[in-house]
Amino acid sequence: MSIETTTIVQNITTESSDSAYTYSDKFPGAGYHKNNDGVHTAYYQFLDFIGSVKLQGTLEQYPGDDDWVDIANTQVGLGDDSTLFASDENKIVTFTGKFVWIRAAYNIQNGTLVEIRYNC
Repeated sequence: MSIETTTIVQNITTESSDSAYTYSDKFPGAGYHKNNDGVHTAYYQFLDFIGSVKLQGTLEQYPGDDDWVDIANTQVGLGDDSTLFASDENKIVTFTGKFVWIRAAYNIQNGTLVEIRYNC
């Protein structure tokens, strides 16, 4: 059962000149609520997008910069072959974990990251 729908980012167009990621603010994950099964569903919406997007999570209540991990199977973009994702398509990913906090990491080379939302 979904407890909360959260919008992580909206209408981001800031282009990166290198391969560094920019991070969103943190938002409560399933572990924060302490009363669900840990299933999250995320929705990515793009417009003329070229770049890379992934979600990160932490189990720390007060996380520092080194307390975040990439959440498996949430990355859209730079893959093993280092190619950039280019699309107007929307993507949906599902993952399980009792993450206390969730955030987005993104690198935009062109276009717009219209929105990232998730349910937990």
